[in-house]
Amino acid sequence: MPAQLTFAGAAGGVTGSCYHLAFEGASLVIDCGTFQGGRIADELNQRPWPFDPAAVTALVLTHGHLDHCGRVPLLSDHGFTGPVWGHAATLDIAMLIMEDTAKLAAHSDGPPMYDRDSVARVRERLKRHPGYGKRQEIGPFTVELFDAGHILGSSHVRVSWTEKGSERAILFSGDIGVVGSPIIRDPTSSWSPENAVDWVVTESTYGDRNHPDRATARETFRDVIQHAILDGGKVLVPAFAIGRTQEILFELDQMITAGEVGRIPVVVDGPLGLSATQLYRRHKGCYDEDALEQLDRGDHPLDMDTFIGARDGRASSRVSDLRGAAVIIAGSGMCNGGRIRRHLAENLDDPKTDVLLVGYQGARTLGRALEDGAREVWLDGRQVPVRARITRISGFSAHADQEGLASWYGALPTKQGGTTFVTHGDDEARDVYARLLRDRFGARTAVPMLDDTVTLG
Repeated sequence: MPAQLTFAGAAGGVTGSCYHLAFEGASLVIDCGTFQGGRIADELNQRPWPFDPAAVTALVLTHGHLDHCGRVPLLSDHGFTGPVWGHAATLDIAMLIMEDTAKLAAHSDGPPMYDRDSVARVRERLKRHPGYGKRQEIGPFTVELFDAGHILGSSHVRVSWTEKGSERAILFSGDIGVVGSPIIRDPTSSWSPENAVDWVVTESTYGDRNHPDRATARETFRDVIQHAILDGGKVLVPAFAIGRTQEILFELDQMITAGEVGRIPVVVDGPLGLSATQLYRRHKGCYDEDALEQLDRGDHPLDMDTFIGARDGRASSRVSDLRGAAVIIAGSGMCNGGRIRRHLAENLDDPKTDVLLVGYQGARTLGRALEDGAREVWLDGRQVPVRARITRISGFSAHADQEGLASWYGALPTKQGGTTFVTHGDDEARDVYARLLRDRFGARTAVPMLDDTVTLG
């Protein structure tokens, strides 16, 4: 029987990435992420699996963001006992994310999705993939990773198997990074013919739009910082602890070092962001040439004199006591949780405050409400007026825009007759990007919905 693919997440939305590939009694799960975005997401996270967790041979992670790894312990609690494969940096980051999720859940009002014991059981089964461009046999499957340029260790995952004497292959894009982003290498753009694939599962987060160029984004960022220094206001940056936080630190360090902005305290508020920054310092093998050259000069791209780390709750409370201008970077990136909510509650009603939205804001999140111009938001059990300046800077996104996605796709060695499945995007973004792939490349596309199963034949 041909292989079958089930879309168990990120089909009809951006979060909850999870794909189940079954062939000859074996199966892989590619990513197992958390759905995000309010009560509906909570229900999706607790729904039954569309496959048997106990029958899964192995799990492979494209990268360590919550929406790609956050439900791995839950899958384990429901019967999965196989290994969890990924790039070494991905596994380190994923453990940070899962441990943080369990810690936060222990202090939440509702029942936790899983606990620290569940995370500990996953840790025992982590398996480091040999690395980019290398092959790992898992049952009847061969799994190869290629640099996705999204965050540290992020990967495109190529899975191949032999059917009736011929190789069949599918590529899972994971999250595709932006060419020219600092610190890490660009997404893979040079492919060997032997890497040809029959099917592609591609993200489409920004499949319907393009980012402003990075120089424009950087100029906007610099102007906001200069304005804050002049009027003594806070700059609040809701940011994913992993990837975006380190990119913002890099840009601020470059600006301060070059004298483009004055010296200003830069706070990373939260243990996850601080631990992730330590991982970025450790995994230098993922750095691009510019970052490595900077290291050779004795200047680490993530070190800065004005840096303040707030790891525990007491240190975080002291951040609120800072007087004058300061940049405060805190999670979560969509403002649905984390310490950024306290800083927003304390500062949104101050017209001197700037809020910089530097990442994607999902539907029904606080970040989306701010992005859409809400004049009041609900925080800490009260309505908070929004008098702060809200600035959206999409040029710092870690996701490729429409042209970046298309450029990446155009370089792929795809075989004739296969299908490209467009996932990991809002409905409009998926539809627009699927149409672009058909019109520009003649691709046969499909836009699957949650729990759809297709036969790869």
